[in-house]
Amino acid sequence: MSYQDLVKKNLLKKENINFDQIKKVLERAHKNLKSAKLLLDNNDEEGAFKFAYEAMLLSGRALIFSYGLRPRTIGSHKTVVDFTKEIFGTEYETLTNKFDRIRKRRHDLTYGVEFTTSSTESVNAIESAHELINKIEKHIQEKNPQKKLFVN
Repeated sequence: MSYQDLVKKNLLKKENINFDQIKKVLERAHKNLKSAKLLLDNNDEEGAFKFAYEAMLLSGRALIFSYGLRPRTIGSHKTVVDFTKEIFGTEYETLTNKFDRIRKRRHDLTYGVEFTTSSTESVNAIESAHELINKIEKHIQEKNPQKKLFVN
């Protein structure tokens, strides 16, 4: 499904979102990733996993915003994953499939009957989040070379 199909199905709507707003969402993603690492260091694997997912979700939302779109409320997490898969295609299929698996696992942890996750699962989620955030930032920066996401 193309992202234009997501618009046609009313899962995404057009919206003007400025570059500073996109930067703030990415900054929040970085904070969540940092929180995930701190939680993992303090043996809160479930919290670390959830914050890693939130970092991925925020970066995916920033990607959508960079296209002048916003996800609708209902089903927005899946829409963000589907959009990310569409933009990055088969070259980053492994990474975007991890994003989807982490989304499903976070859903089970939040709404299901299982409330534990392993340290390995949390470490892998943090690594995937870091990789996805970097890929999204690079993509957004390449789309907007005249603007700087972050000053180094």
